Amino acid sequence: MKEELRKKIDIVSLKMCKESSIFYSPRTITSPVDVVKLLKQFLENKDRDEFIIICLDTKNQPSCINVCSIGTLNSSLVHPREVFKTAILSNSASKHYNSKKSI
Repeated sequence: MKEELRKKIDIVSLKMCKESSIFYSPRTITSPVDVVKLLKQFLENKDRDEFIIICLDTKNQPSCINVCSIGTLNSSLVHPREVFKTAILSNSASKHYNSKKSI
């Protein structure tokens, strides 16, 4: 009798680790101007394009910020799975993403 072939399945866990924190006022994101205020400190003095995700709770308050991609001088390569991975792991109700070029 032949031995049945078995497939090995990995058991994994995914974790988000907090690197640092900032204070932000106003507390909610209601316009592109609010996004610029929030991201200005991250994007000034950068020599490459960065694709940044801001995850929002149900009250449009930022819950986390993630640099999803660091690109070249004028472009970043981003796959949708990387955008949604951060949003899902942070239990976000919504998300907003900008690159240096769009700000």
